Amino acid sequence: MSSAVKAWEENFDTYLMELEDGPTSFLLDMEAASQAPLSSHPLRLTVRVAMKSPRPDGLRSREESDALFALEDAFVPALGALGFLFVGRSVGQGLTEAFFFGPRGVSQSEVQRVVTPVQGDYTLELELEEDPEWAVYFDWLYPPELHRHLMSNRSLLDLLAKQGDRSEVAREVDHLAHFSSEEQATRAAGQLAKQGFKVSAPRAPEPPHTRWAVSFTREDSLAEGRADEVTVEILEVLQAHEGDYDGWGCVLTTMQ
Repeated sequence: MSSAVKAWEENFDTYLMELEDGPTSFLLDMEAASQAPLSSHPLRLTVRVAMKSPRPDGLRSREESDALFALEDAFVPALGALGFLFVGRSVGQGLTEAFFFGPRGVSQSEVQRVVTPVQGDYTLELELEEDPEWAVYFDWLYPPELHRHLMSNRSLLDLLAKQGDRSEVAREVDHLAHFSSEEQATRAAGQLAKQGFKVSAPRAPEPPHTRWAVSFTREDSLAEGRADEVTVEILEVLQAHEGDYDGWGCVLTTMQ
């Protein structure tokens, strides 16, 4: 999405969160987490744009979306020419904030010089500062655990749909979780069993692994948000026992 070359293959994804000040929509390059922070790009650039006609909840209106997307399509490559890597944006409370990381030595006047010709009817507020740990990426843009799983659900359901899966048909769905101790694994397994899952006995770690594993299955539909509901149900159990959810899988179901 920019002319600056990234050391990874971009993987942009979106999620929505309800924050104290209202809903906020996030777009971020998820794959950046595998490489960040880059010592070669310690400067954080925030490009802030006030919307002209936001929705009542502070998100982008349909009438203004095209203009804001066009503006972004103009300033992202312009900043990429200075070596800035676009890693994501947040939209909420009537503001769009786009976030970049760039090489040391670029001045705010240079940034202003390249964005001024492309800003059109909008005024771009620029904030350039040191952020060698890429804190804004990990602390603001990167999604919490629940939203990471919901994003993964969306991707997996899309993949199944492309293969002709009938998500409304209930089938055995396999799940996997990991725990630091046998006690945690055993207690979580018991709770999952009470909620209708078929749970295998906790498996002791085998070197080089250090965590206990619990596999469990249940017959569920995946349609109409059911996959997300099951994910929330599982996370509530696992978090109570300090477990980590490794996700789900199932066979492709194309017939009733």
